[in-house]
Amino acid sequence: MSESNDFRQGLGIAFRLGTEMTVATLLGAGMGYGADHFFGTKPWGIVAGVIFGGAAGMLNVYRAAQAMTEELASAEENEKEEQDQNNTPDKDEKS
Repeated sequence: MSESNDFRQGLGIAFRLGTEMTVATLLGAGMGYGADHFFGTKPWGIVAGVIFGGAAGMLNVYRAAQAMTEELASAEENEKEEQDQNNTPDKDEKS
């Protein structure tokens, strides 16, 4: 792969992870705001919502990063197996 393509792929991954974190935090804040409005607990619902939304966002980012790491490891393992298969001589070639 070219250096430019790797850079773009890295930016795409960073954008995805950042978006997941931002959306989860905003959803938590929105739910907290709704809880404040419904229960009349002015600042505490939104505070709890931001905290829980941020925690959920971090968990989503962690899970996504783990999946990407496992995918990369399996791809490297498959590549190594293919390389080993291509480098081993066949039984017919030995004789």
